Amino acid sequence: MSRQKLTKIRTDLLARLVELGYRVTPQRELLLSALGQADKHLSAETLLERVRAVYPRVNKSVVYRNLELLAQLGLISCMDFGQGHVEYEVHHHPHHHHLVCRNCRAMLEIDGDAFADIQRQLLERYGFAAEMDHLALFGLCRKCREKMPVQISHHPHSL
Repeated sequence: MSRQKLTKIRTDLLARLVELGYRVTPQRELLLSALGQADKHLSAETLLERVRAVYPRVNKSVVYRNLELLAQLGLISCMDFGQGHVEYEVHHHPHHHHLVCRNCRAMLEIDGDAFADIQRQLLERYGFAAEMDHLALFGLCRKCREKMPVQISHHPHSL
């Protein structure tokens, strides 16, 4: 990503934070900068390391509280990819989703409209307005499925 685009993302996120009535603290600015520069999802621990590289005395709880706040405000997204921790990224528009291989951990990012039919059906059939802005679906990728002689699911509820 170009430096100009990174600067715009950072500026837009900070402006949105102020617009929502929150102060731009050094911790929030560093978190949003680290997330804006990332080319993948980052764990809270990784973000803490990146913030501490610039602001060594930052408290771990401050980083976690700010990540929670930024997620609640819709500035960042958090996902559980089944690895025992949550990972974060800047909230993208349009929305996107992830297909995660349970075997090799490969992750494929797909367009947000991939589940538009499901979202529509949930609304029509059940009156449920699903907020499908960032999903992770688990299964087996093509490569892993091709390597397996028999279809085996790692899901405990599968037959």
